[in-house]
Amino acid sequence: MAIYEFEGKRPLIGQHCFIHPQAAVIGDVHLGERCFVGAGAVIRADYGKIVVGSGSNIQENAVIHAEPETIALLEENVLIGHSAIVHGPCLIQHNVTVGMGSIVSNGCELHSESLLGAGSVLPPNQTVPSRKLAIGNPARVVKDLDDNYVMYNQLGTQLYQELAQRCVKGLKLIEE
Repeated sequence: MAIYEFEGKRPLIGQHCFIHPQAAVIGDVHLGERCFVGAGAVIRADYGKIVVGSGSNIQENAVIHAEPETIALLEENVLIGHSAIVHGPCLIQHNVTVGMGSIVSNGCELHSESLLGAGSVLPPNQTVPSRKLAIGNPARVVKDLDDNYVMYNQLGTQLYQELAQRCVKGLKLIEE
């Protein structure tokens, strides 16, 4: 895996995390326990700080970055979908799902158990309230999320927590 110190700042990685060998974790990054970071993902904290809470997953080709002297804060059990972009400063509270290919711009907040739909763009300084679905470009809140939606999103996060442990034990490079 590609883990880099940058100007004296080293990533802190919690126990039982899986970081794919083709991912890059750079600088002032704090990963909680049981996180999954997929192939091609880049978590680059060269200007600002990035904090990823325990049980969260950053799927393949996702990018997380932050402006100078700011924090991109992802709380516990956050799911960042394939090829999503998250740019801080931002706050993504616990049990939030950011759909595949979505963009979270600087200054945004996604409150607990909310969902930013696949391919959506959340413009700067916008907020998605708790248990709401936001979709589109620009993303707008379109509906409430009931218990079934919230449970389904949490199941996805649990699958990636399990996948992290499976990869730690069972992912092996085949060299021919």
